[in-house]
Amino acid sequence: MDHISKLTCIDDCELDHFILTKTLSRFGSPYEVKCSSTGAAVLYLLSQYRLNKEKLPDIILIDIYTKELDAWGFLDELQSLYSKLVKPIEVYILSAFVYPDDLERLREYRFIQSVIIKPITREILCELIRQKESANRFMILENPN
Repeated sequence: MDHISKLTCIDDCELDHFILTKTLSRFGSPYEVKCSSTGAAVLYLLSQYRLNKEKLPDIILIDIYTKELDAWGFLDELQSLYSKLVKPIEVYILSAFVYPDDLERLREYRFIQSVIIKPITREILCELIRQKESANRFMILENPN
């Protein structure tokens, strides 16, 4: 049986949850997707399941500008928790646009893999998988159109 990777998406836009889930399912992706509108809920689950490999996600996608707990607060909390997790989790930042100052600040978090420019498309997801396989770190992925 193929391994199914667990992906958690943190975004306060329900439409983005729908687009991600639909895009992944349409192309037969091997990801189990869970979406949350709040980073606080995900941090709670990460701390609860920090010693359980099966319950932790493999990948977290987080919108850099969410309302309740923005990505900066989430990333700071995750950085404190990260070394206590039983396995590494790859984190990808989602944004409609990225400011140069944000990019510099994001590079300080070792677990961030890339910045993904919205909307998430099949091409971006394919590039993300290629990047994951080649172990390139910290790229900006955006739709070529």
